[in-house]
Parts: sequence; C-alpha cells; structure tokens
Amino acid sequence: MTLPSHAGFVIVPLHLVAGYLFGLIPASVYQPGYYAIYGGIVMTLLVTLVVYGTVLWHQQPGMGTLWLHFLLGVLAVALPFFTLDFKDTWSAIIYLPIMGGSLVACLIVGHVVVFAARS
Repeated sequence: MTLPSHAGFVIVPLHLVAGYLFGLIPASVYQPGYYAIYGGIVMTLLVTLVVYGTVLWHQQPGMGTLWLHFLLGVLAVALPFFTLDFKDTWSAIIYLPIMGGSLVACLIVGHVVVFAARS
C-alpha cells in the first residue's frame, strides 16, 4: 500500500473534530444528545488511533516524524480549548484529560507500531 508522506498528519484534523465536538455537548445530563456526543467523541478518538496506527505501519516513519505528529496534535487539541465556550464547567474540566490521553495513546501506538514494523 502506498500512502503519501503526509498521511500521518491525519491525527491533527481528527483531534480538531473531536475537540470541537465538546462544544456541542449540552449543559445538562438530562438534555437529549448528552451521552451521544460523548460517544461520538470517544469513537472519533478510537478511529484516530486505528487509522494512525495503520498509516504508521505502512509508512514506518522516523522518530522525529512521530514527535512532529504529536506536537501538531497538541496544537490541534489546544486550539478548541481556547476557542470554545464550554456550556458547563464539567466539559471544560474533562476536556484536557480526554484529549491529552488520546494524544499520549497516539504517541504510544506510534512508537509500538514503528518498533514492531522495524523488527
């Protein structure tokens, strides 16, 4: 499978989408769509992990490229945090652990996949 060299940057738009989904979360648990949007965020982040791992398996980039993906992902996570007006404080509090955990998971998956592909 041949992929373009910039395919690994897929984590940036996917993290932007997941970050901006936090702005759609209703302010109350009792409003419709509350859990559905959290489910959409989780599914988007899981798809990000799978697609990123698959892309890295086929590309086998260097460690510098992995860290570049991670740093651009950090920027993609920071942008919604500073531009969104969270409807409730719970969404603002939980935003950083969820999105930061996703970035760390992408970094771990990236290292594991690259080391496994090279050995």
